[in-house]
Amino acid sequence: MKINYDGQLITTSLTITFRGRALRIDDVIIDTGSSHTIISPDILEEIGVTCETGDSFEKE
Repeated sequence: MKINYDGQLITTSLTITFRGRALRIDDVIIDTGSSHTIISPDILEEIGVTCETGDSFEKE
């Protein structure tokens, strides 16, 4: 894993695989104090990840 630091933010790239399809997301911010990771559902739809009945959501 390559970790980048631009003087303010720590970032990396992340690859998500779902049902044989992969999606690379660049410039993901690493927040060591965060308890959750947020990835836009719009981006995940590109590889077929969708919401299903019964899925839970958290508001910010």
